[in-house]
Amino acid sequence: MSDMIVVKDFSFSIGEKEILKHVEFSLPKGDYLSILGPNGAGKSTLLKCLLRLHEKGTSTGEISIAGKPIETYSQKELALLISYVPQAGGWIPPFTVTELLKLSRFPYSTSLSSLTTKDLEAVDRALELTGLKHMALRPLKTLSGGERQKAFLAAALAQGTPIMLLDEPASFLDPHHNSEMEKLLINLNKEEGLTMISVTHDLNHPFKTGGYALILRGGEKIFFGKVEGLLGNGVLEGAFNHQFVYLEHPASKRPVIIAE
Repeated sequence: MSDMIVVKDFSFSIGEKEILKHVEFSLPKGDYLSILGPNGAGKSTLLKCLLRLHEKGTSTGEISIAGKPIETYSQKELALLISYVPQAGGWIPPFTVTELLKLSRFPYSTSLSSLTTKDLEAVDRALELTGLKHMALRPLKTLSGGERQKAFLAAALAQGTPIMLLDEPASFLDPHHNSEMEKLLINLNKEEGLTMISVTHDLNHPFKTGGYALILRGGEKIFFGKVEGLLGNGVLEGAFNHQFVYLEHPASKRPVIIAE
């Protein structure tokens, strides 16, 4: 299985502030990566570097997407490969759910008026997969936080990319919507074959999705490997400077991590 994303000795700075320091990892096609770490570790910055969204800053090292250096892609070409689900909260676009999904087809067309049958089919399928068909005409501002976050996920799905990046997709969600979101992400990865990278503060999230975990602290990689490697050896304790209790879920038998 080939690597979809490869990061080698990558550093990123804004002015005198070095935010990422010599980060390295590779993610196989169709796999899942959970990025963990304390606040200010550089997690969201890493996602933006993978999207090439930082207008300011300097970098060294290499990032390759689908076998090619990221700098060889135009921004439109990159948008054909990578979609993005932002953090919940903040500004709410003045669109309906369907309008938001149609806008996500921008890499394939020049305007909404030129949407093709394929574009409309992609929008309809994204609504179907995320269970939002009954909300298709609702303005985003009328949705709950969980519903709105699902709409942003649907927009990324409608974009039709093989890679999806998510920045704390379950933040601010109640337990019900959090569970729904996790099931959607697992389905998109396992059933739809998307290569996915998710920033999360939920230490139990990696054990539900499987795949790989990357831990950043102070902009540096302190762990990368299969999620099972998070158990024992003081990996999480070193990352968060905190003690944890490790249990086994009585039904799923998955590890459960609780902060002391």
